[in-house]
Amino acid sequence: MDQSKPSYLIVGAGVFGVSTAYHLIKKYPDASVTLVDKDAFDADERVAASWDWNKVVRADYDDFTYCQLALEAQDTFKNDPLWQPYFHQTGVYWICRSDYAQNVIDHHKKLGRKDDIIALPISEARKLYNGLFEDADYSGAKEVLVNRASGWAAAGDCLRAVTRESIKLGVKYVTAETASLEFDQRGNCTGIKTTTGEILTAEHTILSTGAYTPKLLELSAAKSGLSNLRAGDRILAAGITTGMAELDEEEYKKYADMPVGFQGYTGHGKPFIGSIPPTKDRELKWWGSKIFSNTKEILPGRHVSAPPPATDYSQWKVSRQLKEDIIEQRNLWYGKKSANWKMTKHRICWDAFTTSSDFIISPHSAAKGLYLATCGSFHGFKFFPVLGKYVIQMLEDSLSPELKTRWAWDRERPDHLQNPEYPNSELTDLVDPDERLQTLEEKLDLLLSGGGLPNHHARQGQPQTQQQATFEEVTDASEKSFSATPPSRRNRQDYPTDNSNSVVFDPDDMATGINLYFKYCHRQPIWCFERDEVGDYDSLPEELASSILALTSRFSEQRDHMQLFSSNAKTLIMLRIANGTVDITTIESLCLLSYASFIDGNVHLGQFHLGLSLQLCRSAMLDMESVYAVDDSTTDRKKRLFWSLQLLEQSYGRQDGLLSFPNDVRRPTLPSSGSQSEQDSCKAPPLPRDDLGTSSPGETGIWNTSVCLGWVWSQVRKYVSDCSRNILKEPWRHDSTYAKVLSDFMETENRIPMCHRYDSVKFYERKIDELKVNRDYWAPWLKEQFTYHAIPTVLNHPFLYIVGAQHNPNLGIPNTFWRRSSEQALLHATWIVRMIDMVVDKQVPLVDPFFGHVAAIAATVHLYYCCAAAARLKHKSNTDFAKCRRFLKSFIPCSAACGALDRNLDRMTRIAAGTENMDVEDWMPSKIYLSVPLMWEILQFNSTTDCQEIPTAGLLDASLTPAVPPVDTSDSSTLEIIVATSPEITINIADGGQEAPTSTYKRTQNVSSNPANSTATSSSSSSTSRAAVFDPPTVEQIDSLTFNTTPWLYADPSQLVGIGDMSYPQSEPGNAWWEGENFNNIIFNQF
Repeated sequence: MDQSKPSYLIVGAGVFGVSTAYHLIKKYPDASVTLVDKDAFDADERVAASWDWNKVVRADYDDFTYCQLALEAQDTFKNDPLWQPYFHQTGVYWICRSDYAQNVIDHHKKLGRKDDIIALPISEARKLYNGLFEDADYSGAKEVLVNRASGWAAAGDCLRAVTRESIKLGVKYVTAETASLEFDQRGNCTGIKTTTGEILTAEHTILSTGAYTPKLLELSAAKSGLSNLRAGDRILAAGITTGMAELDEEEYKKYADMPVGFQGYTGHGKPFIGSIPPTKDRELKWWGSKIFSNTKEILPGRHVSAPPPATDYSQWKVSRQLKEDIIEQRNLWYGKKSANWKMTKHRICWDAFTTSSDFIISPHSAAKGLYLATCGSFHGFKFFPVLGKYVIQMLEDSLSPELKTRWAWDRERPDHLQNPEYPNSELTDLVDPDERLQTLEEKLDLLLSGGGLPNHHARQGQPQTQQQATFEEVTDASEKSFSATPPSRRNRQDYPTDNSNSVVFDPDDMATGINLYFKYCHRQPIWCFERDEVGDYDSLPEELASSILALTSRFSEQRDHMQLFSSNAKTLIMLRIANGTVDITTIESLCLLSYASFIDGNVHLGQFHLGLSLQLCRSAMLDMESVYAVDDSTTDRKKRLFWSLQLLEQSYGRQDGLLSFPNDVRRPTLPSSGSQSEQDSCKAPPLPRDDLGTSSPGETGIWNTSVCLGWVWSQVRKYVSDCSRNILKEPWRHDSTYAKVLSDFMETENRIPMCHRYDSVKFYERKIDELKVNRDYWAPWLKEQFTYHAIPTVLNHPFLYIVGAQHNPNLGIPNTFWRRSSEQALLHATWIVRMIDMVVDKQVPLVDPFFGHVAAIAATVHLYYCCAAAARLKHKSNTDFAKCRRFLKSFIPCSAACGALDRNLDRMTRIAAGTENMDVEDWMPSKIYLSVPLMWEILQFNSTTDCQEIPTAGLLDASLTPAVPPVDTSDSSTLEIIVATSPEITINIADGGQEAPTSTYKRTQNVSSNPANSTATSSSSSSTSRAAVFDPPTVEQIDSLTFNTTPWLYADPSQLVGIGDMSYPQSEPGNAWWEGENFNNIIFNQF
């Protein structure tokens, strides 16, 4: 951001926020103005109070200040081309029960207005407009105020048009949900953090967040420790109900030209109510008399009124009492003539209130840089055209003394009892007990009837009740209108009410879901059941059917129904648990839901489903070897389920925290030539029967092999987690975690049958059709290969030891370890790219986020070597880095988790380049800047998605939400990396196009055997020695962290002769040990 330009971050795109953005960009065209809202500005539905079919535009205030402001805004509505198309001057008909009419008339005269405004006796007023209001309630009325200068506006269309114009003028619109405010060490507000973890910053942060304001301030106060942020009794979130009735053609003709009507009850202790002329869709609107708060405990001991936590504020869920209130207010206007009107819509509108109904347009006294422009108190829309003008005056400290006092954050406020428009009840009190208990009664009935899990077969033939939402297709956004009628209930997917835990499955959809499961999920990674076990769709338990569809709908046109299927499955699973009827399909359902959550990036929900399923396994003693001693028809299915859960735990389970399981607890065991006592010491459940790809009965199947390598991978993840918390023993020590993991890796590798190794299966020679037919084998084989190369890549990742050296004085990394570990990381990261090339070439569809994670890890290694001095390695690393990114992006359509991972990698890449504009394909810098927090995020796969309001979305109440620190992307959290001299590369296509790096040191002899593998052969072909590459270090290099921790990269290669001869096999002089024909034998005969 250009620091010379003022920057404004406006949170909330209702009338306060949009008006502020519009006026700011007009007054300061060069300013940075960002408008953030949870909804797109042209969304079909929004939660902003100003998003509505229509809103009143009037200047009939008995308060002089607001009368003056409303007249100013009304003039803009009438005369400004931007606003004029949305204003309808129908006039106002106000039934007054006090001196209200005379006060309004006096204010207009004082302001020199000559509007057509008059107070009429009731008998005369009743005859106006062809007697439309003859049956209205006139009890206690003194007179009727008629102001023909007022009217109404198409609120949604107007809000959308002004937002579009603001964007056209230069405002940046960001669709994101705000989780909390951000503050620096001095307590100054610096911006916001979104629910996806993104930080948006500006000099001025303006909250125009309406009903969400008190909750946002409460959460931000708890997170920052700034208790004075809280709104306290300054702001109250409240709702009111609006209703619409559809008129027939004849009635529409009568009411089409009616004025806006008001029933004023000033002095009678009741809020005024009103009715607005019908839209072109013949829908007549009015609002109720009940204004209510929704007070909940959002943090321990902290109660705040806020809209319901649903994404749409539950604005369409209107209780019976509120609907009855709408009917009562309708009768106060239209009497018996409205008895047969068809009610079409009910909506709850939420806004922020003050006890005086004054706005708050003010700096926040608790934090510099934080401002508020909110609290419309249900009368803010009519000021839309001018609100931003006064917000700017507030920012510039030029508000008139009166407005500054009335709109101040800290001011003396009147008792709310003096304001009849102030909320008068709680939402919970307006929901009948029978409505609150309805869902519980249904579930109780299900339990009493034997678990409430209806057989799927019994539902066959029933019509499908769920409809996919349909939306208007438009080609020109400017022609789309939202004010007239938002999506009707019949065209929207309603919230489940009656029989909400019963879903009807179309047989074709079920067949598609099963096929998709076996195409994308079976044995990749989970292996719960075989095809014959789920072949009869009608006999599947409903929770299993729902879980299958919840997982596979992302791969089909049923994607919009994922949440429905998931919710249904969760409800039925909990009923099984509550009723004590859990069986193997219940745990399988949890396994599928867990994997679906991990794909979606909802890690906490996925871990909950996984933890619950593991606990159920423990209750069923499926984690005990002895349970499997007696073989029955479900024994192997139980084994597959247990180890499928272990695979998910290995890739996605938590590695930190006291309750995390030690990795050795669930270590699988492959056949070994070791002693019998060694094998007997392991009491883990046996692996399932798996003979795919084996050449003899005693060999282990490929899926079981991937489980065992996955266990080593889980140890690597634990090692990274420890490193991130500075728990790192010198890796070259024999008792280090590094040495233990490396030993386990070698032991597991040694037990892998030859029939599954790279050179044996020759994946790169297989035909595409052959791979498709035998996908059950090749999908887990690819998982095994990617895991095999990911383990040493991460274990030897240069980043771990560069960062570790900063915190551990004992990590003065020896040259030998650094050289070998760096080369291992680069070698296996290069092999990961080789595997990616083959997967792409063979058109193998993969969806497991694990593959995307491995690609991201390899990308970080190649990013590190993008600044190598050796031109060939720099070019090679740049190319491989781009391949990894493209491969990761291919997972985004099906995996929001990979989408979040891609965004983190993109952010880290831009930080590394030091610029926002970067062509990765041509980027080969001399140095890079590695973001430490983002690197940890990528290595640990801590990415979460932007569909979550909080890190535990769909699981925990806000009171249990853990505080997640923001990702620090400041200069203090980056490392400057300069790799002056690095291994060169060569290309060897003898084994299918593998590109491998070369050594930086000279070779003086050949080694004829490989101690790690007896099948390796020697190579004695002669070639010309490659000239060593040596660049003397500069002062800048000497000052860099990399130079001081990687001296071997800068040393004269001649000084390193012999260092590498201790264990690595040699090729011809001048060539690295992995060059020539030995490369094929050494690497791939091992695996």
